[in-house]
Amino acid sequence: MASLKTRVEELKRGDAVKNALLDELVAQVERLAQERDAAQGELGMAQDTARTYYQRMVQAESEKSHMQTSMDCDRFVLVLIDGDGMPFLDEFVSRGLEGGEDAGKHLRTAVLDYYKTHAKYHADDRIVMRIYANSKGLGRTYKAAKIIPDEAVFDQFMIGFNRSHPLSDFVDAGHHKEAADSKLKANFELYYRNHHCQHIMFGGSADNSYAGFLSPLSLPNSINDRITLLEGPPFPYDLRKVAQGFRQTAFRGIFRTVKIQTIPNGVPLVGSKRPATDVLTSMRERPTPQAKSAVITPPKPQLGQQPQQPPTSVFTPPSYIYQNQYGQRLDVPLNIDKEYMKELYSKNTRLCNNYYLKGHCPFGDKCEWDHSQHLTQRQLDTFRHKARTSSCRNPFCQDPACCLGHMCPRGASCDISLCKFLPEMHNIDCREVYQYNPEKGERKRVLMPG
Repeated sequence: MASLKTRVEELKRGDAVKNALLDELVAQVERLAQERDAAQGELGMAQDTARTYYQRMVQAESEKSHMQTSMDCDRFVLVLIDGDGMPFLDEFVSRGLEGGEDAGKHLRTAVLDYYKTHAKYHADDRIVMRIYANSKGLGRTYKAAKIIPDEAVFDQFMIGFNRSHPLSDFVDAGHHKEAADSKLKANFELYYRNHHCQHIMFGGSADNSYAGFLSPLSLPNSINDRITLLEGPPFPYDLRKVAQGFRQTAFRGIFRTVKIQTIPNGVPLVGSKRPATDVLTSMRERPTPQAKSAVITPPKPQLGQQPQQPPTSVFTPPSYIYQNQYGQRLDVPLNIDKEYMKELYSKNTRLCNNYYLKGHCPFGDKCEWDHSQHLTQRQLDTFRHKARTSSCRNPFCQDPACCLGHMCPRGASCDISLCKFLPEMHNIDCREVYQYNPEKGERKRVLMPG
């Protein structure tokens, strides 16, 4: 009997263990089911996220393709030419309307043939040509050179050029100083950063002023493949040095390789502008002044003679510039005559910057600005100070003859939000000053003059 009770108790303990194991198994199954449901939920969320990102990727690829198509469909090559410095061949100009049409078509064909050799060439790229010139002055020059019988022939030539193609423009920039130059530079800056503009052909071979403008885009050890310099008459000294950083070509069958020479009243002229003297050459050829004053003192008149009119002020540009340790151009302090400064502004004096501040004027006696004043050194410094209120485009300018400002005259106190001086032309570090000769490449540390 005792053994039977013992057996029953053992069976009950066994059932309890089984029940415990069963309960544990049921609980584990429930946990696994919960984990499965959670994993399914996470998988669903991941699938939704992947689907969303895939849709976004497809949309982005579509937008990218559309943008690329939009950029490729409006591609063009821009041809900018200074018509004053790059005159067309006489055989075109002398035929007026018909010659203008032929010149436009020949130029377009020459540009296309040249551009076909470029790596970016597409068959559907368009060619936009813009020529700016002082048409009245240029017409007078062609007439004075006896290339055309009347100035109206040149007007007809321009009309013919414009008729040669809807995207060919020969524009009268006006007769005021540097009118064509400013339009060419503004168009260049506008389109150089335009993604649709694949290449720029720039023709201004007779004007040294383009050297400073193009210099920041010239690469030191390679070629800037976005720009081709078009040569007519030979490049002047400064532009010839800068041109080494760009592609170059010449259309000998379209543009003159020498400037137009005329001799009205015994005074030589070149195009609508007088020949620009090379700054460094003129410095070598000029006699060394015996005094620092910009006014040459005439000899005293003999008894009974009338006193001579003193000659016009003369300025010889230095061969060096001043830089800081980073190569930024520094403007040397000047001795200012405040009363004369008031006179410059109040009387709106039309003094010629080129003549008084650079030592030569490319327009000579045809210049519309004043060459007749006789300035002391202090007056010249004051006039230079006024010229510096206009900003140079290049904070690393290396043109010794540049008379524009390279440092904001207000300095650290400038609070003008749209100041015409570049941000890097404010608060320039002047702790270390160097004298730099661009022609020789020599640089030495000095104290800032003044």
